[in-house]
Amino acid sequence: MNNLEFWGLAAQIFDVRQSKRLFGVISAGDIPAKMIGYFSAYLIIPFIGTENLLIVAAALSATSLLLLNKLFNFSTLKHLQLHDHKIHTTHSIKNIQSALAGNRLIRKIAIVSFFSFAIYLIVNFIFYGYVKSAFKTDKSLVSFFAIFFGVTRLVTLIIKIAFANKMVDKMGLRNALMVSPLILFVICFTGLFVIWVFQIQHFTFYLFGVLIVITDVLRSAIQTPVLLSILQPLPVHQRLNGHTIIKGLMDPFAFLVSGIILVLFTSTSSIFNFEYLNNVLISLILLWAFFTWSVEQDYLKTLQTAIIKRSLSARDLEISDRDTIDYLLNKLKSGSESEAISVLKLVTAQTIEKHSFYIAGLNHPSEHVQMLTLEHIQHFHETSLLPYLKNILNDPHEELVKSELINTISILDKNFNFQDFIAHPNANIAYQAILSSLPNLSKNNPSEVESVLYQQLHFYPKDNKVNALKIIGKLKLLDFEHKVIELMNHPDRDIKEAARNAGASLGTQAIIIKLIDDFKHDKNDNQIIESLDKIGDASIPHFQSLLLASDCYGAKSRKLINLLGKINSLSSKNLLEKLLDEFTENNDAIIQALFTIDNNSSRTAEEINSEIEELLKAAVEILFQIKYIDSQNSVLPAALELELKNIRNKCLYWMYNLYDRETILKIKTGLTIGTKETVANALELVQMEVNNESGSLFSLLFENSSLEDKCLQLEQRFHFYPTSEVTIGKNILYDVNYHYNSWTKACVLYSINLKNNFLEPAFIQPFTVAKSEVLKNTAAYLFHQQIHTQ
Repeated sequence: MNNLEFWGLAAQIFDVRQSKRLFGVISAGDIPAKMIGYFSAYLIIPFIGTENLLIVAAALSATSLLLLNKLFNFSTLKHLQLHDHKIHTTHSIKNIQSALAGNRLIRKIAIVSFFSFAIYLIVNFIFYGYVKSAFKTDKSLVSFFAIFFGVTRLVTLIIKIAFANKMVDKMGLRNALMVSPLILFVICFTGLFVIWVFQIQHFTFYLFGVLIVITDVLRSAIQTPVLLSILQPLPVHQRLNGHTIIKGLMDPFAFLVSGIILVLFTSTSSIFNFEYLNNVLISLILLWAFFTWSVEQDYLKTLQTAIIKRSLSARDLEISDRDTIDYLLNKLKSGSESEAISVLKLVTAQTIEKHSFYIAGLNHPSEHVQMLTLEHIQHFHETSLLPYLKNILNDPHEELVKSELINTISILDKNFNFQDFIAHPNANIAYQAILSSLPNLSKNNPSEVESVLYQQLHFYPKDNKVNALKIIGKLKLLDFEHKVIELMNHPDRDIKEAARNAGASLGTQAIIIKLIDDFKHDKNDNQIIESLDKIGDASIPHFQSLLLASDCYGAKSRKLINLLGKINSLSSKNLLEKLLDEFTENNDAIIQALFTIDNNSSRTAEEINSEIEELLKAAVEILFQIKYIDSQNSVLPAALELELKNIRNKCLYWMYNLYDRETILKIKTGLTIGTKETVANALELVQMEVNNESGSLFSLLFENSSLEDKCLQLEQRFHFYPTSEVTIGKNILYDVNYHYNSWTKACVLYSINLKNNFLEPAFIQPFTVAKSEVLKNTAAYLFHQQIHTQ
């Protein structure tokens, strides 16, 4: 159980790449522990006897509990999440078969583990038998085991620290696993040969002594860490299931089989026949070697599956052995598109020589594989492939591949001449050739640059014009500013959009003015907005007149406001704050854009506090107006409620610039949700964060209570003396103490003025030219009605 828990934690903490380097290290701790234990037993047995060693063991086990508690305090272990998976018990033969048949890799490793452990057990028990017959007392027997196994552990520790990890790294997983069966086979075969030739039976004691040392050393230093490393590409639950099968199922099964073999050999004759047993050992070793050799194919397939399914990153792997590299290279040459791509991704993160892999990728029939290969060649700057790339430049390739091939060569060789491809009939290939040639032309022959692009813009088809404009924008060739502006008027949509994109890269004042003018008149303005966004801060001075004048309103004005938020600069913030006071039609969009800008307001704290106080006073007046207005007038109170909501959001924005931003955003969220609980919690935060008179008044104005209750409390601090609905209507229409929205003014004209007729036609007429369609149409309706009545 402890063994399974230990390796289960290790399997979840370390990835594939780490496991190959660290599994041998973390399991090395038990080696010095056993070594110290053996030597200590030898020293203390003369004083306490053999039976009392159990007391020492119990005390040390209790001490380990203290260390275990510290281990689980590490954050890495705390973050391990438990996931529910259906567990299949193994209470029958059928269940055991299902557990082994579930995954091919787990099954192979389980078989390898079975043979290695069975051989280990057979060798151990036979050696124990020889040792027991040689020693007559318990103390002498224990002392021998202590010295023998202490020295064995010392050898294991040296091999594990000095050789094991480096050997696995150099030889690869399969070859490292083959070391144990190969050495054991040589020793067993040598022992068999010595008995046949020299008939030396007592030699078997020393032979089994050597075998037990080698099996113990290799099993601890190499076999177990490597076997568990091979399971790492599997998903976590399958990985842990594999550990359980190996340790909890196959090891006990190995005990059973080893016991049966030993019983059969010891019961058939009074004389132990080492020759027959040696033949059995050699047979088991050959089976062990066979399954070990076949493990790597399943390991590589599991790696590829994990990468394709994105359950494993290629950077988690470390491949160094020749067989694995050859297998992957063959898979890249002959595999499907998805297999080839997965191999390329896997190889990219390795420190191996990639030259042959990239050539195989370039020769793969899939266009996607070829493109990915070129991307890797560019990224790793593989200049050794330049001769090969230049040789295949004239070979037939797909359009995109040929274009990317030119790009790759230009990155690796800045001086290569692509003159033959500039006039290529394919526009994309010609574009890449021109783009790759321009740096050299600009340095050696600047006039040639203008000549090449001029020909592309005037004498070639549409696609060439588009590509030439891309080059002008990419290289910021300001000499073509006039041509870019000219092509912004081109009747072809693609050329026009390419010109705007190029203009956005140039970003001159003349181009900005042209884009602004197109924005005012062009209904399809999304691409213009993208161009202005690319220009950024330089275009902001032109927005103010556009928004405040009559040239831009409705949806267009909201697009410009959103763009100011995306530009996210102090200039855009200052303009939006100015619009907040003067452009009431889109206050909601302005506030939303302001909340997205990182910069703090350029206004002082005193100015901001004064702004909040003025807004709250206006809110108090609006609240009293709602109370006073005739209850039968259902339109105007609703409009005034929207004005209150607008004031609330303005106050929150100014608080956002004074107080903790995260807290103010929480307040805004709570008030927006609008339930009784969220509003109460939000206003509690206001009282804590904005701990002054403004915070108290804000909470009173926007709490979830009745209008009568609010006004009753406000009357103790404020005095409101409305004379009539007509007075309220005039205050709203002429923005007394607050800039009201056009929608609210239209409601006044439609309800109060229609009812009381308090405005003469001459006072209504100015509203007939308002920017707001609602206010303009309402005023025109009333104006014509009064003129007709007169």
